[in-house]
Amino acid sequence: MVTLALAALLAAGGPAQLTLEVKPDAAVVKVDGKKVGTGAKPITVKLAPGKHAIRCELKGDATNDEIVLKAGEKKIWKWEFTGHEPTPSTTEPIVPQGEEAPK
Repeated sequence: MVTLALAALLAAGGPAQLTLEVKPDAAVVKVDGKKVGTGAKPITVKLAPGKHAIRCELKGDATNDEIVLKAGEKKIWKWEFTGHEPTPSTTEPIVPQGEEAPK
């Protein structure tokens, strides 16, 4: 039975390819409930044709979307979280110019 399903899928054009481009780097990306990567780099997954759930999470914020893919289709999906400040790359206090740093 599995062989028939696989043969039908291949005859129909094979799996679809979905590329997810999410920002910022710390965002977690899930497809159909499974973590597939982060926003650090584009993620490409091969999926069976049909409806798929996409979820992106970042620091308590999240977005959900559904996408329908056809056999053999290649699609790009993009999302960017806005309003999140990047984590400072230093532990030194930021002092406005003309003022002295606390001691």
